[in-house]
Amino acid sequence: MKIINIKKYPRFKNHFKIEFESGQSFITDADTIVKFALTKEKEITSLEFNEIEKSSKSNNIMSYAFFLISKKAFSRKSLEDALTLKGFEKDDIEKVISRFTEFNYLNDEIFAGNLISYLKKRGKGRYYIENELKRHAIDVKFFKETVQDVSQCDEIIAIIKKRYCGFNGKNASETKKIASFFLRRGFSSEDIAKAFRKYGKDIEI
Repeated sequence: MKIINIKKYPRFKNHFKIEFESGQSFITDADTIVKFALTKEKEITSLEFNEIEKSSKSNNIMSYAFFLISKKAFSRKSLEDALTLKGFEKDDIEKVISRFTEFNYLNDEIFAGNLISYLKKRGKGRYYIENELKRHAIDVKFFKETVQDVSQCDEIIAIIKKRYCGFNGKNASETKKIASFFLRRGFSSEDIAKAFRKYGKDIEI
């Protein structure tokens, strides 16, 4: 097999597209090119091609995974999903997840703590938060004290004061509308009722 062209691949830094006389091609990184001394016009065997492609795939998934986590935080599950969607092999994905976890690039406990804090600031209730944790394959029981056992009355009241400052509980339709708003955000009916009462509105939900 003869290499007829090596050109920069614009989508990723330090990556190149290698084209062969046979019509085959693949994207690889600079390290692979140096490792196998790849140059234009070079002839390689089918065995060498397979070794180069295997090494290239391994380096590509690592580079892409680093690119992803440099942009935002990921849980193990969300990074796995992103790499799967990109078309990487399951075995390679598992190696990346394992290595990133080993070096603490992925830490589900820290990720969950930050996610809970972020969602609370956005006025999300515990059911919503639980669902988000489950979506990331994070066991809610590890955050039981934060998510399940704490009444969210004060959070609900703070949102009422900010969003519904004119609310007085005398309009049944308005009360139902506001209660529905909090239910959609994942707050429990018990917490909503407690918040309404604490706010000075003895209202049944």
